[in-house]
Amino acid sequence: MTVLDSPAVSELDDAARAVERAGEGLQRACTTLARRGDDVRALRAAVRSAARLTRALATAVDGIVDHVPRSVVRAETADDLVADLKALRNCLATGAAVADPALDDLRDLALSDPEGEFARSYQEWAAASTSAGS
Repeated sequence: MTVLDSPAVSELDDAARAVERAGEGLQRACTTLARRGDDVRALRAAVRSAARLTRALATAVDGIVDHVPRSVVRAETADDLVADLKALRNCLATGAAVADPALDDLRDLALSDPEGEFARSYQEWAAASTSAGS
């Protein structure tokens, strides 16, 4: 088994791909939000995507930490670096957790406008029905 075949490298690659996918999802959600302006569902999707990206980044930082002792010569510096990266991971994980109450608030906001929600759902249905019949 080579270094490139090791489970740690594979996990780090997986984490990097998860960050990339989450970043792309956030970009799409933010583009949609910019087009829709004050649409609470679009805002909720953007917040959910931001939380997903933050969680993916925390996982990636965890994988990076696993590589520090092998790549840094001075043990004291390595220990400081590991502590800093773990603090970063903890901040990212906390940030992602803070998004959960915001998502709950946004769900409540979306539910507080049942007429608007019905109108949006009807418009989506009508658009889907029209394109399906074409």
